[in-house]
Amino acid sequence: MLKIIHRYVLREFTESFLFGLIVFSSILLLDQVFQLVDLFLSKGIALPIIARLFLLILPNILSLTIPMAVLLGILLSYGRLSEDNEITSFRSSGLPYRAFTGPVVWMILILSVFLVYFNQTISPATHNQFRMLYKDILNQHPLIKFDDKAIVTVGEYKVYVEHVDKESNVLHGINIYKFSSSEHGAPWRISASSAAVDVSPHAVLFHLSNGFWQQPNPEKLDTLVHMQYKSYLFAIPIGGQVIPFSQSLREMTGTQLLKEIDSYRAKNMPTHFLETEYWMRWALAFSPIVLALCGIPLGIVLEKGGRAIGFGVSLGMLFVYYLLLVTGLNISEKGYVQPRFILFLPNIVMLIVGLLLWRRMVKK
Repeated sequence: MLKIIHRYVLREFTESFLFGLIVFSSILLLDQVFQLVDLFLSKGIALPIIARLFLLILPNILSLTIPMAVLLGILLSYGRLSEDNEITSFRSSGLPYRAFTGPVVWMILILSVFLVYFNQTISPATHNQFRMLYKDILNQHPLIKFDDKAIVTVGEYKVYVEHVDKESNVLHGINIYKFSSSEHGAPWRISASSAAVDVSPHAVLFHLSNGFWQQPNPEKLDTLVHMQYKSYLFAIPIGGQVIPFSQSLREMTGTQLLKEIDSYRAKNMPTHFLETEYWMRWALAFSPIVLALCGIPLGIVLEKGGRAIGFGVSLGMLFVYYLLLVTGLNISEKGYVQPRFILFLPNIVMLIVGLLLWRRMVKK
């Protein structure tokens, strides 16, 4: 009899958890999906590559959405059991609360342990693979960054293009501006009727045709020097970083972060930004279990309202949790408090609230 109840409760939770995972992941993936669809429809990138990019994005999203889905799954499943008076039936049969909550708690605890490895190893590795794949795409299709009548920042330059011919891979009506605080006078400008683009490991190369170059006159800053050309090769150095985001701490595994922390400490350099990333992953990994401990008694108490109430309560709790987490991140990154302490504050708060709710529920 008890095994049947365990399977029944686990099935209820799993269905609600998967529902929440799909909903929250879809919301957070929406912007990336639009960008990937644009790469396929407008930029001509092959569908298998788009699918691979999507799969490489997914683990980074799951690090955030799994805790959200756990809380929503708890509230929906136990809320429905309570609404249908099944919790009352279990209690009337003499079953303690642990009989129909224990299996779910153990399942979520195992999930949290897995998230430790997932956040410290799998997610950084896929983030790095995504960056490298996108870099390869950009090397092979340098015009991906450019759109009609759009301003693109490349290094310390801003590039405006009237029209992008994707068939011939040529930019038409191109203007390159440089705004530098170290220089005086009006920003200088390179204009060309057309340009072909190549990408090297260290620079973006513009093969400009039929244009002019204007720059401030060093002797008279309120005037411009005007030079015309038929063809000109202009290179914008990018320091080996082709795409608009460079390698970040998110791409480092937990082991790599620890080695980097030791290296910084040996040189008496601050390590709070490295420790913040490392301990944030631990905090997020164990957030499902503390959110579940809060959600179970709340779900049992919320007898009416179904999914609408479950969504509302879960969003409220998630708002409080992530508000505390973001506050902790800001404090930790500035070095005011040790990351290992401040980043676990949201988990500790939720754990205390959960224990108080459990105590109230058991006494009821």
